[in-house]
Amino acid sequence: MNEIILRTNKGEYNPGENVYGVVYLNICNPTAGRGVRLKFEGVESITYHCAGNADHEGPVLTDSKYYIDAQDVTLYTCGEMDVMGIGSYCFPFKVSLLSEIPGSFSSEKGTETGKWLASVQYWLKAELIGAESIDTVQFLVVNHPLPSFLLPNDPPMAVDCKIEVSHLLFLKKSMHVTAKLTKQVWQSGDVAKLRIIITNNTDVNVSRITIKLCRELILVKRGIVIPCYDPKVMVDEGNDRMYIRPEGVDPKVVWENMISACSKDVLNKGLQEIWIPLKHKDNSPVLTSLNGHHIQCFYYIDISVTLQNHQEGNLTVPIYCLIHPRNKEFLEWKPPSWIYESEVIMGKSIFSVSETALRSEAFSDIPRFQALESDD
Repeated sequence: MNEIILRTNKGEYNPGENVYGVVYLNICNPTAGRGVRLKFEGVESITYHCAGNADHEGPVLTDSKYYIDAQDVTLYTCGEMDVMGIGSYCFPFKVSLLSEIPGSFSSEKGTETGKWLASVQYWLKAELIGAESIDTVQFLVVNHPLPSFLLPNDPPMAVDCKIEVSHLLFLKKSMHVTAKLTKQVWQSGDVAKLRIIITNNTDVNVSRITIKLCRELILVKRGIVIPCYDPKVMVDEGNDRMYIRPEGVDPKVVWENMISACSKDVLNKGLQEIWIPLKHKDNSPVLTSLNGHHIQCFYYIDISVTLQNHQEGNLTVPIYCLIHPRNKEFLEWKPPSWIYESEVIMGKSIFSVSETALRSEAFSDIPRFQALESDD
């Protein structure tokens, strides 16, 4: 059976990185195939079914944006009269991700209370020219980047608030609350760690601390604005946009915990390490962060410090970067034995690489290659 396989050098990428990979081809039976074609695409799309009323069924809102649309790039061709002979071959390639693209994303729900699909997908497709039924697709996982005002090595940003408590007749004393995460980038499915530091110069004790992990999911339909009776849809006629909150008008509380059973001394000083699960009760990972053209998904931690006199101090700690879990499908892949005996064929397309690149670290994790020198 003739077989074609795609394999890239990593399971997850960041915007702006190069994707190195190989198309493997095993021809066991004569075929009309005369070369290998590679397609590279990336698109963001939304579909939302609006709620209607007694007289009108709600409209379906859709929109999309292509970020990558490189189709029909020929990695290799035998020529007009020739076809691929019996044997095993591999065709190296390199494609570049733009620096200003959103991360991969998928959110879907179809119930009586709401129906929507929101996704950002990037994929490579390889096919045999002249025998296009022999093809394969690999989806790329692209992570959400840190915002431009943050660097990976920057310490996490702290958020502060002050609670003024009356003391005697005209005097006031202050309680200072500081909260921050222990790092900037978190992985969906992991456990985020939060620190709350309290400096209590008042005579009033802290009675409880409430912590919520909140998510805002917003879909944006651009262009012509149409009438809609759905309370989850806000129409902005001035900008010709519709803002959709499919999970509800209010932010979704993904996780919540109230801490009140500690001793007064503990609560008055804060909590050094609060674990916040970035997953649902069924252990499935939460949605990742996204800042796209049509989809916005972001998280923050809402903190409320309540005193015994019922005064409150509130803080909001943003989670700037929540990335994908490790790509298990990529990690668990096992290459067939014929790959190691395949003949390397260099092409002359926009996706082709140099001989030097094949001996670099970029190809060291791809079966059939071995790194001998530094990346070019």
